[in-house]
Amino acid sequence: MAKSLADFLEELDSNAELKEAYLKNPVATAEKYGLANDDVALIKNKDWDAVQKQFENLGSDPKVHSY
Repeated sequence: MAKSLADFLEELDSNAELKEAYLKNPVATAEKYGLANDDVALIKNKDWDAVQKQFENLGSDPKVHSY
């Protein structure tokens, strides 16, 4: 089962190794993490509005970082 985009983004905030890998290659890191293809596409296309909407649908208020 694919991991959620919310889990991935939350872990980026607390996992230095994951963050370092993401900074080097966001798409490959998201794929290796196990995100669904649609979520990887959001990262590849830098569609942060769609990412924000996913958090809103969860009823969560994410921290926003620019990496």
